[in-house]
Amino acid sequence: AQPRLLPVILVHGYFVDATVWDTWEKLLRNDSITFYSVTFADDDKCGSAASHASELLEIVQNISQLTGSEKVNIVGYSKGGLDARAFLSNGTDNVANLIMIGTPNAGTPLGYLDNFCAPAIWDLRPGASVQEAPRNPHTKYYTISGDWLPIIGGNFIILGPDDGLVSISSSESKSYFESLGRTLNNHIDLLGPQEYGMARDVLMANK
Repeated sequence: AQPRLLPVILVHGYFVDATVWDTWEKLLRNDSITFYSVTFADDDKCGSAASHASELLEIVQNISQLTGSEKVNIVGYSKGGLDARAFLSNGTDNVANLIMIGTPNAGTPLGYLDNFCAPAIWDLRPGASVQEAPRNPHTKYYTISGDWLPIIGGNFIILGPDDGLVSISSSESKSYFESLGRTLNNHIDLLGPQEYGMARDVLMANK
């Protein structure tokens, strides 16, 4: 019999909720991959990476117990990738792979535009401490980035190619991140079939 594929935990981003994963949920079902779309306590779209990290600790343990799987994969969209990095910095050994999609790993200047949705917004400002969360040696880190409107260089407020909210250089900011590719999509459109196709080999690899 085929070994069961690792369950996937889907972590939404700043000021959105688990419904952003609708397309991916269908695609994961088609591939017979067990998944869990996270909703943080009190439906918290604006929580800090630190508070979400402590919730993820519990969520990952629960999913491991429910599925009987020693390891899981995490896919983090936007700030969800920072939440997952904060969780992984605690040294847990049960996450095989983290795939970060449009994650502002070195922040975004748009984080300075207002204080809306605090404290989450503070984690998105360049230099926020979560962006230096230590690497977890038990986990492989991957990125998928958007290169939106490359002819005009994306959003003029952001230096270099970007997805309208997050620059590619921010998304791919650490040397130990491995890029799974870039699409031409805007930040809000980064959870479609094309990005799933880039992540699929990792999710199907079972290790």
